[in-house]
Amino acid sequence: MNTLINVLSILIFGILAFSLIATWMLARKQKVVDGEIDTKMAKPIQEHVYLKNPIFFSYGLFFVLVLFIILFVAINFR
Repeated sequence: MNTLINVLSILIFGILAFSLIATWMLARKQKVVDGEIDTKMAKPIQEHVYLKNPIFFSYGLFFVLVLFIILFVAINFR
């Protein structure tokens, strides 16, 4: 296999491991809601509602990686 493919594979597995650990730690920090449907959000989260959402981060990272793969294929298989 090509060295670049190996590096990209290691990078992807590292990102997946980081995402799994970060999601697991965030899930452990969540408090049980005491019968309320909505709770008050913290001030930093209200100011950066999209940056603090791991789903948006995951989608953005996915599309960046897809663009890198397309660029890699376009350069190597001209």
